[in-house]
Parts: sequence; structure tokens; C-alpha cells
Amino acid sequence: MERLIDLLKRNKLAIGIISVLIILIGGYFITAKHTPEVKNELKTEQKMPLKKVATEKSIKKANLVVDVQGAVKVPGVYRVKNGAIVQEVLQMAGGLNDNADVKQINQAKRVVDQMQVYVPTVGEKTNSTGIGSSVGESKIVNINSASVDDFKDVTGIGPKKAEKIIEYREKNGDFNELHDLTKVSGIGEKSLESLKDQLTV
Repeated sequence: MERLIDLLKRNKLAIGIISVLIILIGGYFITAKHTPEVKNELKTEQKMPLKKVATEKSIKKANLVVDVQGAVKVPGVYRVKNGAIVQEVLQMAGGLNDNADVKQINQAKRVVDQMQVYVPTVGEKTNSTGIGSSVGESKIVNINSASVDDFKDVTGIGPKKAEKIIEYREKNGDFNELHDLTKVSGIGEKSLESLKDQLTV
């Protein structure tokens, strides 16, 4: 026992150094375990602006411009949401006048961009259903909001092609330009040339 005590007294310096090393090594491992990772946080911050831009783009595409004329209280141009029907547009225009002939218009029809809704008066004869586009009596169909029934008015697009267009739109989002229609099976450059005057985005 005395020898052990004597040995420890002689090697105080060596024992002290070993003790300090043990404390330093232990402290290093404890600190490493509690160091937070910041990589994921940085990635999340970088993605935020992209989501904001996508949201603003979607809101912009949801606005359709419709010209309301005829027997309404406040004729004019109105902005409506994608998917709105004629009845909603007429309400925005203050409603119908007492002499409006509602039998000549289809209030359940979905509106498309740049459409003109004309409400005739009782006894007034019109050559159309009262719902047309801003270009004469022709109807321009919006490929981002049109239903299968809406495509019936487009020469060159039958029910099957209309379904393909809607299916592509639902999977990939709204079309950015008319030329994107060539990405739909069955519609090529020649077909698009004959359709461009009847369609819009």
C-alpha cells in the first residue's frame, strides 16, 4: 500500500495530464451529440419564394374578363373567377332589367375569357343565343376552363379530343399558350393552325 502511494506521488504530473485529456475527449463527444443540424432549415427557406410565385401565378390565371351588355342595370366589363357561369356575371352587372328576355340566354353556361354576354329585350330578335365573344358572332373557347360541351362549338375538336385536352389540363395544370395543345395526343401543328382563331388561354 505504501509503495502504491509512493508511486502515485512520484507520477502526479503524468496522472494530471491523463485526467485533463479524459475530460477534454469526453467534453468533445458530448458537444458533438447536441450540435443541431441546419441543412434542412436552409433548404426550406430557399423553397419558400418558389411557392409564393406559383400561388400568385395561379391567382392571375383564375381571372376571366367578360363584357356584359344589353338589358342589364350596369353594363360593362367584369372580372370573374375561372369556372363562373353567366348568371354570376349578370348579378355583378346589377341584375336584369324588367324588359330583359331571359328565354334567349343560357344563364347556366360557363363563361370564358373575353366572352361577351348580351341580354336582349323582350321582342328583340338576335341571331345568336345572346352569348358570344368579342369578335363578331364567333365564339372563342378558353382551353383552360372549357368543358366537353364548350368544345362542341369548336370546328375540329370532337368529344374524344375535348376529353384528352381536359385530361391533360387536369394532370399538368393550365396551358400557358395555345401551342401547348400540340402536347395533347392527336393535335399537331396543322390542326393547331385551324384551331387558333377559335381558342384562347
